[in-house]
Amino acid sequence: MLIDTHTHINKVKELDFLLEKCKENRVTELIAISTDINSSKENIAISKKYKNIFCAAGFHPCEIHPKSLEEVNELKLIASLDECKAIGEIGLDFFHKPFNKQRQFDLFDSQFTIAEEVNKPVVIHCRDAYPEAISFIESRKPKVDFVFHCFTEDLSTAKKIINLGGHLSFTGIITFKKSIELRNLLKEIPLNSFMIETDSPYLSPEPYRGKENNSSNLLYIAECVSKSLDLNFDELCEILRANSKRFFNL
Repeated sequence: MLIDTHTHINKVKELDFLLEKCKENRVTELIAISTDINSSKENIAISKKYKNIFCAAGFHPCEIHPKSLEEVNELKLIASLDECKAIGEIGLDFFHKPFNKQRQFDLFDSQFTIAEEVNKPVVIHCRDAYPEAISFIESRKPKVDFVFHCFTEDLSTAKKIINLGGHLSFTGIITFKKSIELRNLLKEIPLNSFMIETDSPYLSPEPYRGKENNSSNLLYIAECVSKSLDLNFDELCEILRANSKRFFNL
Protein backbone atom coordinates (compact mmCIF):
# COMPACT_ATOMS: atom_id res chain seq x y z
CA MET A 1 0.00 0.00 0.00
CA LEU A 2 2.66 2.55 1.01
CA ILE A 3 5.24 3.88 -1.46
CA ASP A 4 8.68 4.91 -0.23
CA THR A 5 9.22 7.90 -2.49
CA HIS A 6 12.89 8.40 -1.67
CA THR A 7 15.35 5.66 -0.78
CA HIS A 8 18.99 4.96 -1.66
CA ILE A 9 18.92 1.22 -2.22
CA ASN A 10 21.59 0.75 -4.89
CA LYS A 11 24.06 -0.34 -2.18
CA VAL A 12 21.67 -2.69 -0.36
CA LYS A 13 23.22 -6.16 -0.39
CA GLU A 14 20.18 -8.24 0.59
CA LEU A 15 17.49 -6.56 -1.45
CA ASP A 16 15.14 -9.55 -1.57
CA PHE A 17 15.20 -9.74 2.23
CA LEU A 18 14.46 -6.01 2.45
CA LEU A 19 11.50 -6.32 0.10
CA GLU A 20 10.01 -9.08 2.24
CA LYS A 21 10.40 -6.89 5.30
CA CYS A 22 8.76 -4.02 3.42
CA LYS A 23 5.83 -6.22 2.47
CA GLU A 24 5.29 -7.14 6.13
CA ASN A 25 5.12 -3.41 6.94
CA ARG A 26 2.75 -2.57 4.07
CA VAL A 27 5.41 -0.90 1.93
CA THR A 28 4.77 -2.17 -1.58
CA GLU A 29 6.74 0.08 -3.96
CA LEU A 30 10.02 1.99 -3.78
CA ILE A 31 11.56 4.89 -5.68
CA ALA A 32 15.31 4.31 -5.94
CA ILE A 33 16.95 7.73 -5.83
CA SER A 34 20.25 8.45 -7.57
CA THR A 35 23.04 10.91 -6.78
CA ASP A 36 25.36 10.62 -9.80
CA ILE A 37 25.69 8.87 -13.14
CA ASN A 38 26.90 5.58 -11.63
CA SER A 39 24.06 5.27 -9.11
CA SER A 40 21.62 6.23 -11.88
CA LYS A 41 22.86 3.26 -13.92
CA GLU A 42 22.72 0.97 -10.90
CA ASN A 43 19.17 1.98 -10.05
CA ILE A 44 17.97 1.52 -13.61
CA ALA A 45 19.36 -2.03 -13.51
CA ILE A 46 17.55 -2.68 -10.22
CA SER A 47 14.31 -1.28 -11.65
CA LYS A 48 14.56 -3.57 -14.64
CA LYS A 49 14.85 -6.56 -12.29
CA TYR A 50 12.11 -5.66 -9.79
CA LYS A 51 8.61 -4.68 -10.88
CA ASN A 52 7.89 -2.74 -7.69
CA ILE A 53 11.07 -0.64 -7.71
CA PHE A 54 11.29 2.46 -9.88
CA CYS A 55 14.22 4.75 -10.58
CA ALA A 56 14.94 8.45 -10.30
CA ALA A 57 18.14 9.52 -12.05
CA GLY A 58 20.20 12.62 -11.44
CA PHE A 59 23.16 14.47 -9.91
CA HIS A 60 23.01 15.43 -6.23
CA PRO A 61 24.48 18.94 -5.78
CA CYS A 62 27.16 17.55 -3.46
CA GLU A 63 28.20 14.99 -6.08
CA ILE A 64 28.83 17.51 -8.84
CA HIS A 65 32.33 17.44 -10.34
CA PRO A 66 33.96 19.17 -13.33
CA LYS A 67 32.82 16.45 -15.75
CA SER A 68 29.19 16.38 -14.58
CA LEU A 69 28.02 18.75 -17.30
CA GLU A 70 29.55 16.38 -19.86
CA GLU A 71 27.61 13.48 -18.34
CA VAL A 72 24.27 15.26 -18.65
CA ASN A 73 23.75 13.83 -22.13
CA GLU A 74 24.23 10.34 -20.71
CA LEU A 75 21.75 11.18 -17.96
CA LYS A 76 19.18 12.14 -20.58
CA LEU A 77 19.39 8.68 -22.14
CA ILE A 78 18.72 7.08 -18.75
CA ALA A 79 15.93 9.54 -17.99
CA SER A 80 14.10 8.58 -21.19
CA LEU A 81 13.77 4.91 -20.13
CA ASP A 82 10.40 3.66 -18.90
CA GLU A 83 11.88 2.49 -15.60
CA CYS A 84 12.98 6.04 -14.79
CA LYS A 85 10.05 7.88 -13.23
CA ALA A 86 11.75 11.12 -12.13
CA ILE A 87 14.87 13.24 -12.23
CA GLY A 88 16.53 13.30 -8.83
CA GLU A 89 17.81 14.01 -6.52
CA ILE A 90 18.97 17.35 -7.85
CA GLY A 91 19.09 20.83 -6.41
CA LEU A 92 21.14 23.19 -4.26
CA ASP A 93 23.24 22.55 -1.16
CA PHE A 94 25.01 25.49 0.48
CA PHE A 95 25.63 23.59 3.72
CA HIS A 96 28.37 21.20 2.73
CA LYS A 97 31.60 23.04 1.96
CA PRO A 98 33.33 23.75 -0.28
CA PHE A 99 30.72 24.29 -2.97
CA ASN A 100 30.47 26.05 -6.31
CA LYS A 101 27.17 27.94 -6.52
CA GLN A 102 27.33 28.58 -10.23
CA ARG A 103 28.07 24.94 -11.04
CA GLN A 104 25.16 23.87 -8.82
CA PHE A 105 22.79 26.28 -10.56
CA ASP A 106 24.01 25.16 -13.99
CA LEU A 107 23.39 21.49 -13.19
CA PHE A 108 20.07 22.25 -11.51
CA ASP A 109 18.90 24.11 -14.60
CA SER A 110 20.19 21.56 -17.13
CA GLN A 111 18.58 18.67 -15.24
CA PHE A 112 15.28 20.53 -15.03
CA THR A 113 15.52 20.90 -18.81
CA ILE A 114 15.97 17.15 -19.16
CA ALA A 115 12.95 16.55 -16.93
CA GLU A 116 10.85 18.79 -19.15
CA GLU A 117 12.12 17.15 -22.32
CA VAL A 118 11.21 13.65 -21.08
CA ASN A 119 8.14 14.94 -19.19
CA LYS A 120 9.04 13.53 -15.79
CA PRO A 121 8.87 15.12 -12.32
CA VAL A 122 11.81 16.45 -10.33
CA VAL A 123 12.96 15.43 -6.84
CA ILE A 124 14.72 18.39 -5.22
CA HIS A 125 17.42 18.31 -2.57
CA CYS A 126 17.70 21.67 -0.84
CA ARG A 127 19.83 22.54 2.17
CA ASP A 128 20.55 26.05 3.40
CA ALA A 129 19.34 27.28 0.02
CA TYR A 130 15.54 27.57 0.15
CA PRO A 131 15.32 31.25 -0.84
CA GLU A 132 17.59 30.62 -3.81
CA ALA A 133 15.79 27.41 -4.87
CA ILE A 134 12.35 29.01 -4.63
CA SER A 135 13.53 32.06 -6.55
CA PHE A 136 14.99 29.75 -9.21
CA ILE A 137 11.66 27.94 -9.59
CA GLU A 138 9.69 31.19 -9.67
CA SER A 139 11.81 32.51 -12.51
CA ARG A 140 11.99 29.22 -14.40
CA LYS A 141 8.28 28.37 -14.27
CA PRO A 142 8.86 24.60 -14.66
CA LYS A 143 6.57 22.59 -16.90
CA VAL A 144 6.82 19.45 -14.74
CA ASP A 145 5.90 18.56 -11.16
CA PHE A 146 8.50 18.91 -8.43
CA VAL A 147 8.88 17.90 -4.79
CA PHE A 148 11.18 19.21 -2.08
CA HIS A 149 12.32 16.05 -0.35
CA CYS A 150 13.15 15.83 3.37
CA PHE A 151 11.18 18.99 4.09
CA THR A 152 11.85 20.48 7.54
CA GLU A 153 11.24 24.20 6.96
CA ASP A 154 8.48 26.46 8.32
CA LEU A 155 4.88 26.94 7.18
CA SER A 156 5.65 30.10 5.21
CA THR A 157 8.23 28.23 3.10
CA ALA A 158 5.85 25.30 2.68
CA LYS A 159 3.10 27.59 1.38
CA LYS A 160 5.48 29.26 -1.09
CA ILE A 161 6.38 25.87 -2.55
CA ILE A 162 2.79 24.67 -2.70
CA ASN A 163 1.62 27.94 -4.27
CA LEU A 164 4.21 27.39 -7.01
CA GLY A 165 2.61 24.02 -7.71
CA GLY A 166 5.19 22.01 -5.79
CA HIS A 167 4.97 19.19 -3.27
CA LEU A 168 6.63 18.38 0.04
CA SER A 169 8.01 15.09 1.30
CA PHE A 170 8.54 14.20 4.94
CA THR A 171 11.10 11.81 6.43
CA GLY A 172 11.59 10.15 9.81
CA ILE A 173 12.49 13.57 11.20
CA ILE A 174 8.78 14.22 11.59
CA THR A 175 8.62 11.46 14.24
CA PHE A 176 11.30 13.07 16.44
CA LYS A 177 10.11 14.51 19.75
CA LYS A 178 11.40 17.99 18.91
CA SER A 179 9.55 18.11 15.56
CA ILE A 180 6.35 19.55 17.01
CA GLU A 181 6.18 22.47 14.57
CA LEU A 182 6.71 20.13 11.62
CA ARG A 183 3.83 17.92 12.74
CA ASN A 184 1.63 20.97 13.28
CA LEU A 185 2.50 22.16 9.77
CA LEU A 186 0.79 19.06 8.38
CA LYS A 187 -2.54 20.41 9.56
CA GLU A 188 -2.07 23.62 7.56
CA ILE A 189 -1.34 22.20 4.11
CA PRO A 190 -3.59 20.38 1.61
CA LEU A 191 -3.71 16.60 1.89
CA ASN A 192 -2.79 16.27 -1.78
CA SER A 193 0.38 18.35 -1.40
CA PHE A 194 2.72 15.92 0.35
CA MET A 195 4.26 12.47 0.37
CA ILE A 196 6.47 10.51 2.77
CA GLU A 197 9.87 8.87 2.41
CA THR A 198 12.59 7.15 4.41
CA ASP A 199 15.67 8.65 2.71
CA SER A 200 17.20 5.38 3.86
CA PRO A 201 19.78 4.43 4.95
CA TYR A 202 19.61 7.84 6.65
CA LEU A 203 17.16 9.47 9.10
CA SER A 204 15.61 6.48 10.83
CA PRO A 205 12.29 7.35 12.47
CA GLU A 206 11.35 6.68 16.06
CA PRO A 207 11.60 4.06 17.50
CA TYR A 208 14.74 3.27 15.47
CA ARG A 209 16.39 6.68 15.54
CA GLY A 210 20.18 6.39 15.46
CA LYS A 211 20.15 3.06 13.65
CA GLU A 212 20.55 2.40 9.94
CA ASN A 213 17.30 3.11 8.18
CA ASN A 214 15.50 1.03 5.55
CA SER A 215 12.31 1.32 3.53
CA SER A 216 10.25 -0.90 5.83
CA ASN A 217 10.42 1.88 8.44
CA LEU A 218 8.13 4.00 6.27
CA LEU A 219 5.31 2.46 8.31
CA TYR A 220 6.31 4.45 11.41
CA ILE A 221 6.35 7.72 9.49
CA ALA A 222 2.87 6.99 8.15
CA GLU A 223 1.64 6.19 11.66
CA CYS A 224 3.03 9.48 12.95
CA VAL A 225 1.38 11.47 10.15
CA SER A 226 -1.91 9.65 10.71
CA LYS A 227 -1.85 10.49 14.41
CA SER A 228 -0.81 14.10 13.80
CA LEU A 229 -3.70 14.66 11.40
CA ASP A 230 -6.16 12.60 13.45
CA LEU A 231 -6.88 10.57 10.34
CA ASN A 232 -7.70 6.88 10.13
CA PHE A 233 -4.47 5.07 9.25
CA ASP A 234 -5.88 3.25 6.21
CA GLU A 235 -7.45 6.46 4.93
CA LEU A 236 -4.13 8.29 5.31
CA CYS A 237 -2.30 5.49 3.46
CA GLU A 238 -4.75 5.71 0.56
CA ILE A 239 -4.19 9.46 0.32
CA LEU A 240 -0.40 9.09 0.40
CA ARG A 241 -0.50 6.32 -2.17
CA ALA A 242 -2.69 8.37 -4.51
CA ASN A 243 -0.38 11.38 -4.15
CA SER A 244 2.71 9.29 -4.87
CA LYS A 245 1.23 7.42 -7.83
CA ARG A 246 0.04 10.66 -9.37
CA PHE A 247 3.38 12.43 -8.87
CA PHE A 248 5.54 9.60 -10.27
CA ASN A 249 2.98 8.48 -12.85
CA LEU A 250 2.96 4.90 -11.56
